[in-house]
Amino acid sequence: MVKQQKALSVNQSPAMGFLLGCFGRIFGFIFCSMFFGMGCFFLWMIAIQPMLKIQAAKSWVETPCTITKSEVQGSDTYKVVVEFDYEFNNQQFHGDQFNFFDMSTGGRTSKERVVAKYKKGSQNSCYVNPESPSESVINRNGSGTLWWGLFPLPFILIGLVGYWAVFFGSSKFQKKLESTQEALELASVVQTDKTLPVTTRFTSKSDWSDSNYDEEDLFEEPGAVTLKNEASPFGLAVFLFFFAAFWNGIISVFLFERFGHWKRGDFGFEDLFLVPFVLVGIGMILAFIYNVMAGFNPKPILVLSRQLIPLGGIAELDWRFPSSIGSIQNLKLTLIGVEEATYRRGTNTHTDNNTFHEEIILETSDPLEMSFGSVEVNIPADSMHSFSGGHNKVIWRLELKGDIPRWPDVSAKFPIRVVPHE
Repeated sequence: MVKQQKALSVNQSPAMGFLLGCFGRIFGFIFCSMFFGMGCFFLWMIAIQPMLKIQAAKSWVETPCTITKSEVQGSDTYKVVVEFDYEFNNQQFHGDQFNFFDMSTGGRTSKERVVAKYKKGSQNSCYVNPESPSESVINRNGSGTLWWGLFPLPFILIGLVGYWAVFFGSSKFQKKLESTQEALELASVVQTDKTLPVTTRFTSKSDWSDSNYDEEDLFEEPGAVTLKNEASPFGLAVFLFFFAAFWNGIISVFLFERFGHWKRGDFGFEDLFLVPFVLVGIGMILAFIYNVMAGFNPKPILVLSRQLIPLGGIAELDWRFPSSIGSIQNLKLTLIGVEEATYRRGTNTHTDNNTFHEEIILETSDPLEMSFGSVEVNIPADSMHSFSGGHNKVIWRLELKGDIPRWPDVSAKFPIRVVPHE
């Protein structure tokens, strides 16, 4: 089965692409705002606000007080709880703020040492706001726990990078309208011109002039070549592991802080902000597990009878699985040609991909045929050779897919080189 399509310059709908781009930017803005907004909210709550209070408390009045309660609260994360009574301007007051950092963290031992210093019934000093005597604190200095307040910074950074991509990575609305109109006019000219030769279905003939094929590029070492897979599931799994560890490590700080509240049935608006970040973290873990599972799939080996295949030429392709085919129930091998076009609209640079050739050269469910075999790879004579220029690329590859029930499928892509006619 062969599937050939028009090139990007003909097949693209600029108006639809513009509308999709607008929706994409709106979604990107909302998504980035969730990161940026949540990061700013928690940075204010657990870092900036405590620092401002510490600065303001430097002018508070030192006042004697009596400790009425002193304990460490929490099961997974902990915080110091100290309550005290004091007299100010001949009035009695009760305080319950030990310091300005009210977030539960790990490390019970260090907090028990603090509680031992402020025993119930002991006399100590507190600091009272003379303008509002009911506001007081035992420890008005900063502590090492304030560094936890910097954890929202990665969320803010992600939001800012996203904003830059949404706004500064694209042109203004008016320029988009003008460039879209130009693209519509150009597309109409291409579609109405039926006299164009087959090869001009690619974006522009002048773009292909940078092909730079010379004798050295067309020199072919004799003999077969073993094709290399474009990507490894294990490689992607390693990346996902470190990304998931970093992401979930940050999220866990906020989850631990909220866990004590959840146990008491105390749910707040800030919990809603955590939901999308937790879902992303879970998604990263699932993607990591998926790729690890895919890494244990049977590894196909593809050997091509020649390194370079000319347009209209034929090459013999052998495939085999070094071990067993496992639970593969259906195997499909497809020859694919893809055009990658990079173009400008206003001040924007866009890259689109279009599959101009798709041919299934093997499809079988027979275990013996799936284990090993050979097939001819026939490159269409009226197509385009492999190419990499300033604005366009033509990429040929063989895609092998093996269906495995209730397990990640075998999926491998093998680039091949197609050269001009012999």
